[in-house]
Amino acid sequence: MEAFLRFLKTYESFIYLFLGAALFLYLLRFFSALQEREIATFDLEREEAESKIRNSLLGAGLALLLGVMVFSLVTYVSPSKSKIVLPTPTPNLLAAGAAASPEATSEATPAGTPTPLPTPAVTTAGCKPDKVEITAPKNGDTLQGEVDIEGTAFIPSFGFYKIDIAPATQALFLTIYASHTPVKKGKLVEKWDTSTLPPGDYVLQLVVVDSAGKALPPCRLKVHIAPPKQGK
Repeated sequence: MEAFLRFLKTYESFIYLFLGAALFLYLLRFFSALQEREIATFDLEREEAESKIRNSLLGAGLALLLGVMVFSLVTYVSPSKSKIVLPTPTPNLLAAGAAASPEATSEATPAGTPTPLPTPAVTTAGCKPDKVEITAPKNGDTLQGEVDIEGTAFIPSFGFYKIDIAPATQALFLTIYASHTPVKKGKLVEKWDTSTLPPGDYVLQLVVVDSAGKALPPCRLKVHIAPPKQGK
């Protein structure tokens, strides 16, 4: 379904052009059939003209209906509403290690020991009211079960937004949801199931990307995910 919706979005203008041409041709046939019926002398000719009228109306109605369906699917059931996991840039640890001197690296990190990921910085510098912000949950909230993430992802030349999460001790962000539809003071994610993550402290971030592919600074906050409620 997602692939079909993305196909409609990509070729939307061509589909409208094709359906518009079909509608125009069916209308031409309709008016031509009306004239044939007016000048028909025999009953057989009149019946044939009326058959052309019905077929033309059916074809025109079908083309119009398909156009409305395509518009509705692209506008209200956009593939941007489906859950998409987008690749999230992670720190280039190899480049960072190459920048240090070989001697310092060998002394600081024993051979065979993986370099630990940095702790994600929690800052509100990227949070811009009415543009890029998370209003719910709040910083420091405890989350359990299914929750809604509310806020705003609304900028000029909007491309898409995504919601990422990472453990509070490691800057390893995972995209849990993305959408190509801007949101203004509404739900960024509906019914996110927090039970899919181990309990603990996390950093939640909203990243908005413009139509040129440039990501704005993330809006981040800390949350605590509690264990799911045990059934009675």
